[in-house]
Amino acid sequence: MFGESLIISGEKRKPTKRYLTLPISLLIHALAIASLVVVPLMMADSNLPEVKVTNVFVMAPPPPPPPPPPAAKKKSGGEQKATEAKKTESRPVIAGRLVAPIEVPTIIQEEDVGSFGIEGGIEGGVEGGVEGGVIGGVLGGVEGGQLIDDSQQAIRVASVQRPRKIKEVRPVYPQIALTARIQGVVIIEAMTDIYGRVRQARVVSGHPLLNDAALSAIKQWVYEPYILNGIPKPVIFTATVTFTLQNM
Repeated sequence: MFGESLIISGEKRKPTKRYLTLPISLLIHALAIASLVVVPLMMADSNLPEVKVTNVFVMAPPPPPPPPPPAAKKKSGGEQKATEAKKTESRPVIAGRLVAPIEVPTIIQEEDVGSFGIEGGIEGGVEGGVEGGVIGGVLGGVEGGQLIDDSQQAIRVASVQRPRKIKEVRPVYPQIALTARIQGVVIIEAMTDIYGRVRQARVVSGHPLLNDAALSAIKQWVYEPYILNGIPKPVIFTATVTFTLQNM
């Protein structure tokens, strides 16, 4: 019996699976922490509404009328002097012989050629111009016409006269603002060029986490060119972007 007991006690025991306990515990804790972070973000995305955008255009007082043209003066060509040359007969030129010079007349007659120009013309004008034009203009141009200048000063227009929007890019709600549950209104002042494209924009007021999203969207907007007296003009306008969340 002692021998049997000795043999049984000498058998090797099977190792336990305690080495799996630590990795399984760490995996369970990681899944729990991930669920606490991901679930609120998914709920915020499902409650995200559309961003509201409002445009406000302000009209500046009309520019003062142009000054009246200067008093018309008659263009004077002045008196021109002409000399009466004596007709000479053509003489054959013979090599080696001197030819008598042409005689200079002793009497010079002053001729009055009158005054040139038209009624209503101004000094410095050109032939073919129109009355009321400006010096340096282009022949055949329309009276009162102006060259298109892309660098001209922008004007503010009223809401009833605002140009039609051709392209509008909706602002994207910033992810960091969603996580922090931030909402608010961003007011931006922008300026278009003569082609209706937004070239300048600045934030007037708004939340720091929402300003960049609204500014980036408005810079991509395009309007119809604003025409004033037949000339495209840059336009300054104000846009209001509202970021709101549901179930706040």
